[in-house]
Amino acid sequence: MKELSQTIDEGGILGKAAEYIYDGWKVLPLKPKSKDPHFDLIKRAYLDASNEWEMLKFWHKMDPNMNIGIACQPSGLVVFDVDFRNGGEIIEELTPTFTVKTGDGFHFYYKAPVDTLFRGTLQEGIDIKWKGYVAAAPSIHPNGKTYEIVNSMEPQLINDDLLEMGAK
Repeated sequence: MKELSQTIDEGGILGKAAEYIYDGWKVLPLKPKSKDPHFDLIKRAYLDASNEWEMLKFWHKMDPNMNIGIACQPSGLVVFDVDFRNGGEIIEELTPTFTVKTGDGFHFYYKAPVDTLFRGTLQEGIDIKWKGYVAAAPSIHPNGKTYEIVNSMEPQLINDDLLEMGAK
C-alpha cells in the first residue's frame, strides 16, 4: 500500500491512475495521445479494465506513454460527455460533481446505481457514457490538449432530473 500511496504522490499518468484505483475505479490503458483502447495490452477494451495495482504497473511498464481510461459502469459511474463541437452545452441539470475538461468540452462524473440503464445520448452534443469508458485526466487528447480535472470533488450521486432525462 505504501508503494501505491507514493505513486499517487508522484503524480503523472501512473500516479493519477493509481489514485483512481485507490478510489475503487476500474482503469484501462489507452493508446498514447488517443481515446482508443491499447489493444497491444488488453483484448476486450473496457471489459478488461482493472482496479489491480500490479496490472496497472505492468501496463505502464509496457508503455509509459499510454493514456488512461475509466470503465464507467464497473466503477459505479455514469459520465455525461459535453462536446461543444457537436453542439453540446452545459445545462442546469449538470450539477456540480467531479468534472474533467476534455479536448473540446467536459466530462461530468456521477455515481449511479449499477442496475440503472442509460440511453446513449442525453441531447445533441451530450453523450452518456455508461456502458463503456472515458479517457481520463491527465491523458492527452488526439488534438494535443491534456484532459484536466477542473472540479476535484468526489462524484456526486446523479440528481433526479438528470436520472429521469438519461435513463432508458
